Amino acid sequence: MAKNVNKLTEAASVTNESVSTVSTAIIATRVDRDIFDAVVDIGPLEHGVMEYHDTARIISVRANGVVTNNDTTIGHVDEVSQSQQSVVVACAGTTDLPVAEEAALTLSLSGVPVTRIYDCGVAGLHRIISALPKLRDPKVGCVIVCAGMDGALPSVVGGLVDVPVVAVPTSVGYGMSLGGMSALLTMLNSCSPGVGVVNVDNGFGGAVWAMKCLNSRQKE
Repeated sequence: MAKNVNKLTEAASVTNESVSTVSTAIIATRVDRDIFDAVVDIGPLEHGVMEYHDTARIISVRANGVVTNNDTTIGHVDEVSQSQQSVVVACAGTTDLPVAEEAALTLSLSGVPVTRIYDCGVAGLHRIISALPKLRDPKVGCVIVCAGMDGALPSVVGGLVDVPVVAVPTSVGYGMSLGGMSALLTMLNSCSPGVGVVNVDNGFGGAVWAMKCLNSRQKE
């Protein structure tokens, strides 16, 4: 693995054209800290930077050629260029953060600007209402909503925005939440048009779906 990654990062360090081809990062999802430590022990990474993102459980590898001087806060930068569309990642509660961060970091590491709106569940609707300026920003091309329990937040957001909403049920809840099944069924039965649903805890899948939404709109 280390040798293969070193070849990719070396290629990205040669010319700007190679950097464009390699894009922004190689990522591995659902990685525990002990596995990351084992990867580090395999050998040094050449021509690149490898990081572990604890909350999202993601390993990212970026070539030196695509790591800029002002890029030290990758995954937390919400800056949006004038021409590039962004994605909002919202989650109902702090227990949904691992799934939301998996989605947000997948987007950020793929070069998509991300705005995070966290802890804005339906138990306090004023929180999502106060976030309307961010949700309805003209640069936003898609919204990802992660929620467990009754999974109602995507329907609320779907009724407030005019862009696609990707609903990600999480396995957070008690008793008959059934490991995210109740949230999944709620989202599948959403009465808000324009809400699509991925599988339970699939933040990565939600991020890829959002990126495809952006790509399709850019081709129009």
